Amino acid sequence: MTQPPVASTLERLAGGYQLKIHLLGISPQISRRVLVRGDTTLAELHHIFQVAMGWENWHLHCFHLWGKDYGLSYAGGTWYADDARRVHLGDFPWRVNDKFTYTYDFGDYWQHQVRVEKVLPATAVPTGPVCLSGRRACPPEEVGGPRGYDQRTLDQFSWAYEAHDRLLAGEDIREDDVPTWFWTYRPEHFDKDQVNQKLAKLYQLKGNPDFLFSQGGYDYFFADLIS
Repeated sequence: MTQPPVASTLERLAGGYQLKIHLLGISPQISRRVLVRGDTTLAELHHIFQVAMGWENWHLHCFHLWGKDYGLSYAGGTWYADDARRVHLGDFPWRVNDKFTYTYDFGDYWQHQVRVEKVLPATAVPTGPVCLSGRRACPPEEVGGPRGYDQRTLDQFSWAYEAHDRLLAGEDIREDDVPTWFWTYRPEHFDKDQVNQKLAKLYQLKGNPDFLFSQGGYDYFFADLIS
């Protein structure tokens, strides 16, 4: 099928994209589908991906698109030639099925493949970012990447199974030496409404430089939202 001609830069910035974000190396698939505007900067897109996926923004990141790396330059971290606050998604002539990568946490190395599913006109794009759908929960932070995730979720399942039997036997499991997330993490859970609450708040914060360069979690910025 012949694709339509690529729009001008102004048309691309006014329009938008439907993107599918797929976390590589894990099966069953963990993914999100989002709508974003063409005038979204790569700095803003980083936070959109963090919130949509469920990450906590504890680590460095990098986009690789059109043969070049982009990201936010932090003191003591990776330096990038271009300012991600000045580069927009719509600056590039995307076509349907084009792909790029987003890598988060250079230690655990969570690599996301992002595919352009739709190129949308301005009339079809909401004011702020929207999550359309998703599959499964984001991995917990600091579990060691895809291989570590597989092992740690297996450990969690084994502990939960044994803990249930011990509870029925009257044992106290509150002092078990396990990671905090063992108590609450549900691998198959995804809450689209909660994600969209946070994305709406994110849109309100998009002009806040303290937010754009923040690291170490979103609790402070999302404290007013209902859990």
